[in-house]
Amino acid sequence: MHANSTATESTKRRTAIIIADPNLLHAEAISWCLNAYGAFCSVDNVTNVDGMLAAIRSQRPSVMVIAESMIVDAIRSVTSELAVKLGETQIAVFADHLTDRQLDLVINNPITGLLSRREGTRAICDQLIQIASGTTVLSAQLERRVTLDAQGQFRCTASQQMTQFTDRQWDVLIRVAEGARVPEVAEKLKISRKAVEAHKHRVMQRLGTSDRVELCRWAIREGLIHA
Repeated sequence: MHANSTATESTKRRTAIIIADPNLLHAEAISWCLNAYGAFCSVDNVTNVDGMLAAIRSQRPSVMVIAESMIVDAIRSVTSELAVKLGETQIAVFADHLTDRQLDLVINNPITGLLSRREGTRAICDQLIQIASGTTVLSAQLERRVTLDAQGQFRCTASQQMTQFTDRQWDVLIRVAEGARVPEVAEKLKISRKAVEAHKHRVMQRLGTSDRVELCRWAIREGLIHA
């Protein structure tokens, strides 16, 4: 009995969750429900990407839940941080309002859960508990847009259009659309300027434009960057 109790307490000590959502009303509703369950040793809220990264480093959470409004800015930096620092943190994303391009960008990262607020707070909390145990979760509300294959990988139903770009091309596209110059992109991504130019050329060619302003408008329209 003592051994089982010790194991349970050890598991609970490792089970912290961070909810990254600028809307505190949403975050606090989930926090309250999770605290009522008692499934996590700590539940904390952050409202920006810097707060997420700081929380990852200091708290070593079992689960990170990210709101749609933060995901495009967060996904690359957060998954990179997790890969380097932790390796075991599960990431869940609210995906109701993501465009197809955003959704494809998200699922090309190590995501364990795609959630929908339409499920309701209690159902979301049940799903987060599953995700903490390593179970991959796809909300029924998202099944028209995403499938889960036999290997547990998410696939966007619009993937034929979405996968025209590689992960690196997405990285370059977003940074160029945000206004970064080629040397800045090269330094940030740790690749050569020549490689950035090549990725940029292929992206713009596939989009049928040679104009950086038009690329920026397209990225804003598709929800990849903020206006």
